[in-house]
Amino acid sequence: GYTSEDPAPTQYDSVQRFAEWGFKISPLMVRAKSVEELVAHYHLIEAQRSSLGYDIDGVVYKIDQLELQRRWGFVTGEPRWAIAHKFPAEQAMTTVLRIDIQVGRTGTLAPVARLAPVTVGGVVVENVTLHNEDYIKGLDSNGQPIRDGYDVRIGDTVVIQRAGDVIPQIVSVVIDKRPPDAVPYEFPHKCPICGSPATREINEKTGKEDSRRRCTGELICPAQAVEGLRHFVSRGAMDIEGLGAENIDLFFNAGLIKTAADIFTLRDHRPAVTKALAERREEQARQREAASGKTRKNVRSVEERNY
Repeated sequence: GYTSEDPAPTQYDSVQRFAEWGFKISPLMVRAKSVEELVAHYHLIEAQRSSLGYDIDGVVYKIDQLELQRRWGFVTGEPRWAIAHKFPAEQAMTTVLRIDIQVGRTGTLAPVARLAPVTVGGVVVENVTLHNEDYIKGLDSNGQPIRDGYDVRIGDTVVIQRAGDVIPQIVSVVIDKRPPDAVPYEFPHKCPICGSPATREINEKTGKEDSRRRCTGELICPAQAVEGLRHFVSRGAMDIEGLGAENIDLFFNAGLIKTAADIFTLRDHRPAVTKALAERREEQARQREAASGKTRKNVRSVEERNY
């Protein structure tokens, strides 16, 4: 908010005034007199990071004098008088339980590693993308080794981190813990959804083979059809409110929509739409009951309800 005048000439003293007025302030805030003191306090906070009651990804150094802050101002929305010093990404070890293949809107086969749940930076991580066939083998897009050239196998113990404290990624494979029966992952050459050949195209400009393998089924592939419909209703496209990914999946599997044009005829199939939504609510309720160990009484069937 705005005040008629600064509580104090400096930000540090202003925050102390806030404490006097009854506001809760961070006990980790200090006033440093040298770069060495800044770095020392950075490492002190880093050491306490995992024990704090909230998640942080770094510290911010600021010019203390408020008048200097105003004079230095901002550039492209960022203050000239403050700079962030990020912590290294937190890491954890876990096990690769299996590798699943997802098919995207353009037919790209995207491998995903399913992990034994592990907490990284306050978030439970169970899945991590493996990007493409070469990435699993331990190669980057230029054919150069990554992770010391080690491939990722089912059963491997891996070190993961959240890149930028957001996106989980595999940093390395703990090769000493690799099971004796772990075998190299065989990337499918057929679409796991429609069975069409999955090929790696040649880039016309570079003459190199694409690192991504794509399903050639196109519109006959249900996965590509569903992803295309999801994109059609998404915020970046038609932005159809109330028709998100879950409803698209539901109506597609119920045979109510196959193409984007079918979306605009859903009103003509209101009874079938209502029944599909009701059956999903029933299934969700059963799943919640199974998880809680409780059972509903006198639950009417879909046909007995009036929606």
